[in-house]
Amino acid sequence: MKKLLFVLMLIISLTTLAACDGGSEAGDKIEIEFWHMSPVGSSSFSGMKGIISDFNESQDKYFVKGTGFSFWDYWDKINVAISSRTAPDLGLSTIDDVEARAKSGALYNISELMEADQGENKIDLSEFRQSQLDFATYQGNLHAMPFSATTRVLYYNLDMFAEKGLTEADVPTTWDELHTIAKLFDEEDSNGRLTRLGFEPTYGNATYHGWLWQKGLDFFDENQMPTLNTPEHIEVLEWIMNFNSDIKRSELTAFGEGNQTLGINPFASERVAMIVEVDGLYQIIKDAGATFNYGVAPIPIPEGGTRVNWGSGFSIEMYDNGKNETEERDGTYEFLKYMLSKDIQKRLAEVNGWIMSHISAMEEYVEGNEILEKLLAEVDYAMDKQYIPYAPSWHGNDWQPYYNQALAGTLTASEALEAARRNYLQKKENYDAVN
Repeated sequence: MKKLLFVLMLIISLTTLAACDGGSEAGDKIEIEFWHMSPVGSSSFSGMKGIISDFNESQDKYFVKGTGFSFWDYWDKINVAISSRTAPDLGLSTIDDVEARAKSGALYNISELMEADQGENKIDLSEFRQSQLDFATYQGNLHAMPFSATTRVLYYNLDMFAEKGLTEADVPTTWDELHTIAKLFDEEDSNGRLTRLGFEPTYGNATYHGWLWQKGLDFFDENQMPTLNTPEHIEVLEWIMNFNSDIKRSELTAFGEGNQTLGINPFASERVAMIVEVDGLYQIIKDAGATFNYGVAPIPIPEGGTRVNWGSGFSIEMYDNGKNETEERDGTYEFLKYMLSKDIQKRLAEVNGWIMSHISAMEEYVEGNEILEKLLAEVDYAMDKQYIPYAPSWHGNDWQPYYNQALAGTLTASEALEAARRNYLQKKENYDAVN
């Protein structure tokens, strides 16, 4: 029993340690709470701690207490904290739905703070992409700031290409080329189980809405009405469903789930020749010490299509818990400016492996690194998903059941799209009834 209690206490102690960082105690300084995604034990913890500590050492008035959570834990905790008005002073969130938090009164108006700023280290808005600033704007005012600038690209394994006598000149640029080249790499064992795959349009960070955008299509029109069950939508969904029609869907599912179970990215583990993934895969491959040769390129597009990818960057936000804590607010704003400064944005890119939002900082950071230069170039072709008040999870939980049924063959493309459309219309009716 004593041994069990000791183990439990040890776990609790380690959990506590995994959450907190920031250097020495606040003392008489005004304490600012900052939540991030670099917990103890992560490769980014020491770097994030150093960034926070450097700010604290430069301050006579403010002290930042950093609290790190793992990526998935972070979202659960921040969402609960915001809704219960117990949020930290500063934190990260998804930039495409800033409007919802601003509308609820959970965020400070950063435009007002910028206008009143008499300091020398003001935020230079020209260093941030207007597309991201637009997402952070509510009723004409900034209620958050762009923090990271995620992009999605096609990763391709050059060693696998060489096996087939291919070079970078053969990297596909169209959907037809993608299918032709992908089929060169598929391999199965004697039992018919996949051992290697050329490409699967549902693996990695490839999304249905991402493929739609390349055709100039979307889930919703300019009036935020669902536009799903059209011949053009059906064509895209059937292209996805039929891409690997020569392989049983059960095998594709088992192969994909096998990678997830192992906790290994299928491209990093050299099980797929090509994959659509976020820029963060570069850091995963680097941290793993992988030695295979690879490259990145724009995601192939259909004939006559549009070069575009899903951005889905993070915002950095000042949370207003309704306590009228003016000194904490002012200190938080100082730390926000520090985190958005050029030098710190470069340090954050090194620490997290993310492409940050500060334009010239990232141009300097990636210079001379061919992979990072190409990743940064694709940020200019990235767009984020539209915020739909009546269906904020339209691209995820709302759509996924119908997508899964189409992929499994239990619904046709037309049936899945029509069922999803009816679901969105019902959500809109429910929303309109109470708003």
